[in-house]
Amino acid sequence: MSNEIMDRPNELMRDWFDTNWMNSFPTFFKDANTDTTLKTDIKESDKAYEVHVDMPAFDKKNIDINYQNNTLTISGHRDSFNDHEDKNGDMIMSERSGGRFARQYHLPAVDENNIKADYVDGVLKINLPKVEDKKDLGHHIDIN
Repeated sequence: MSNEIMDRPNELMRDWFDTNWMNSFPTFFKDANTDTTLKTDIKESDKAYEVHVDMPAFDKKNIDINYQNNTLTISGHRDSFNDHEDKNGDMIMSERSGGRFARQYHLPAVDENNIKADYVDGVLKINLPKVEDKKDLGHHIDIN
């Protein structure tokens, strides 16, 4: 009998840790970032930066691109999906979301007047040519 009483708290703790809430706890934090981060690839060559940003289901008119103070800012918003309503109770999973999204990238020495962007098949492609005249980038000072 004393063993049963002593084992009761262990049983309660085991039940608590075995609940679905505890099993899904790690994915709660993992999944929180997936919808709010714009996945990006950036390539650099001697002549330009090439930026590719995954922005699925965005309307082109809702995307804003700005380059100022050596910083490229990409922002936009996507409306909530209307098909999320579940009147019949048959939705078993829902990961798509709407809302505002933004990212910034430090890309120095860009020719601001010749930046070009295209949005095709949910991917934003931005070409940022580098400044050819390096004298506008500052002045090097030698140390004696």
